[in-house]
Amino acid sequence: MNFFSKNRFIFWLLCFLVVVNLSALIAFLVFFSLNTSDSAQQWQRTPGMKFRQELSLSPAQSEQVDVILAGYRESTEPLISNIRAYRAEILEELASDNPDTSHINAFVSEISSLQKQMQKASVNQYLALKEICTPLQCQRLSALYFELYGCQDSFRGRGPGKGMKHQFRRGQVH
Repeated sequence: MNFFSKNRFIFWLLCFLVVVNLSALIAFLVFFSLNTSDSAQQWQRTPGMKFRQELSLSPAQSEQVDVILAGYRESTEPLISNIRAYRAEILEELASDNPDTSHINAFVSEISSLQKQMQKASVNQYLALKEICTPLQCQRLSALYFELYGCQDSFRGRGPGKGMKHQFRRGQVH
């Protein structure tokens, strides 16, 4: 084979590989965008789907859950946007040449107050959900909230005040 026929072969091989890669990329993007839009639409249609599946809710309970979740979203959306605004203010203050710690501390206090309100809204949401659940559903609801808060049921059943205290003393589990 001479030099030009080798180059021609390599050129056509590269063209073929480019076409294969582009078609795979386009297929992936089309599949991924269809999947994402379907799941996003499903989430918008049924925001309480996780609760329905996990708790095996009846249709009447599902309607009540939708009302509770809508009320929760309505009460927490302004709080979330205010927290974001205060965080932006903190970052702007920190980015300035001479950050004023009194302003930063005031923003932190406001964020703490808003987070306290969000926590109260979460507690109210839990109590409202608990009222419409059966005892078995209440147990699963409690487990869901333990997962949501990152506790994973790890501190239950140890009695009052035990927690992680003295769990490993001198290499022994107590």
